[in-house]
Amino acid sequence: MASRSPFEQDDEVPNLIEDKSYSAAGTPVAMMQMANPTVSRDRNTVSFAPITSALPYLNMNTIHISCSSDRFDPYGNFVGMIVYGYNGQSDFYLNGRHCRAGYMLIKNVNSINRIPADTMHKKLFKCFFGIDLPSEFSGGGFAYQNGTWKHNSFSFNINADLYHDTQKGMHQIEQQLVNAALNRLYINDQWFYSPNLPSEPTVLKSRDNNTTVNFDLVLEILQLRNIPHKLPIDV
Repeated sequence: MASRSPFEQDDEVPNLIEDKSYSAAGTPVAMMQMANPTVSRDRNTVSFAPITSALPYLNMNTIHISCSSDRFDPYGNFVGMIVYGYNGQSDFYLNGRHCRAGYMLIKNVNSINRIPADTMHKKLFKCFFGIDLPSEFSGGGFAYQNGTWKHNSFSFNINADLYHDTQKGMHQIEQQLVNAALNRLYINDQWFYSPNLPSEPTVLKSRDNNTTVNFDLVLEILQLRNIPHKLPIDV
């Protein structure tokens, strides 16, 4: 039986986006999403709850599309990751690189295919951090294949980092955050050409050299689409 490509192994083909996925031995295994993401009352923060009280919440204030990302091509195939934290920290250093929650990197698969790793999302992680994906890393994975964006990743979304639960793929709030950045910034090249976007509360804004999207806009999208979301008293 022919082995699957690393791209297929990373949960980015239609036959793997089902209620159940399967291990190499054919045994059903759970797919996981971030546990209980919540939007703060001031609409400025999305927080991810750990599944153990020993760790703090991971807090994300903006989404930054990295200037190291590859330009979108509707005929290409891409993998992306959004960073939530490392070892319980939302702002951290990993292998000498500074990163924080909300950092998003998107690469054409052709630009990272030679990196030694067994899935495309692991190749993407190693491309940026220079090391293999550790279990302490919390993030979300998505991909663009055959003209469709998909929000599943075995590498990130089931990583045993104590911030994922046993639900399939990305949480609805995660998907809306990613989609807002993709639709408003990435696919139209705004992240590439417009580093100085307006900073009003409900529009996009820019900080440093990375393009960002404000969560007030994301919450409006959730409300317009009648998507349930939580507004905790304390985050």
